[in-house]
Amino acid sequence: MSDYGRSAAFINLGHLKSNIAVVRGLLRPETMIMAVVKANAYGHGIVEVARAATDACADWLCVATVAEGVALRQAEITLPVLIMGACFDAEIEDFFAYDLVPTVFDYAFAEALSKRAVRMGVTANVHVKIDTGMNRLGFKENAFDAVMNMSKLPNLHVQGIYSHFATSDGCGVFALQQYDEFFELTNRLKQHGLDIPIKHISNSGAVVHHPELGLDLVRVGVLIYGLAPCSTPHGAAHLAKLGFKPVLSLKSRVAYVKMIRAGETVGYGRSFAAKREMQIATITAGYGDGVSRQLSNVGKVRINGRLCPIVGTVCMDQLMVACDDAKIGDEVTLIGDGISSEDVAGWQNSINYEVVTTISQRVQRIYTI
Repeated sequence: MSDYGRSAAFINLGHLKSNIAVVRGLLRPETMIMAVVKANAYGHGIVEVARAATDACADWLCVATVAEGVALRQAEITLPVLIMGACFDAEIEDFFAYDLVPTVFDYAFAEALSKRAVRMGVTANVHVKIDTGMNRLGFKENAFDAVMNMSKLPNLHVQGIYSHFATSDGCGVFALQQYDEFFELTNRLKQHGLDIPIKHISNSGAVVHHPELGLDLVRVGVLIYGLAPCSTPHGAAHLAKLGFKPVLSLKSRVAYVKMIRAGETVGYGRSFAAKREMQIATITAGYGDGVSRQLSNVGKVRINGRLCPIVGTVCMDQLMVACDDAKIGDEVTLIGDGISSEDVAGWQNSINYEVVTTISQRVQRIYTI
């Protein structure tokens, strides 16, 4: 049994590097890979994953927030870092201080960056976000004029332009419509003298289902963690056939066992009543560790090779399972050993992205190569 306390996430960085190599094999040789390490690298550990991605020859990293970008630089990560989320005037200084690349989808923000760059005597590289149907962030009807005008701002270099697929892991028709709209815009910009060096639209779903749309760069998040993009048919099994390997497993321990009689209830709200005499094992993981409360009475864990049902309401720090042969100190698998993040997501009516990103900071991360 591994040496850890109440619970631990085991991160296989060798699998992560292997997954990046599989991605590389799906693309044209000239297409760059941007490893997505936002949200603490989908719960896997932002610094450790960024270092492994660097070793695996990823070309870029991207995150959601300026603070995440700063954390990478403070850890001496040197790859180019794109900030994909919204940024505000108070954060502009950090772009220059830490050599980060902002996403621009608001012209006033571009002007503010330009003014600061002029005062500092430097050039600010930016990537422009285009909305082709996600309706989240990005220039839309005014995209052509906005990008052309932005390219004329002093000390501002439009290094990249990108959009985001809404359905690349499912409905290919809409994804192709988005691609066509994006391609038409970039082609029109080029015809008017603005050939932007880095164009990107593909996410993990597109890499699997539409690798021909890779353009200059692909943004790969969930795939490098060995997880299936949402709506991918036969998700985990399909990825395994391509050579992807899950990177994370989640373990905990049995803290206590007791016998209860038929008719006795378990946990808050008395949501489970025993139909027979049974042994209940209390496990040292709960929603404070990222084990969703939605798993109450529907989720499963593995103890001594057997699948055991979660009974009663998942607590903040503990959960209970029915397991007749559990003993205090036994290891409990919540993800791994035949329980995929996809399985857990199905039980809690969510997606595998949420399952791993909500594993909390108090869960120890143990890294292997």
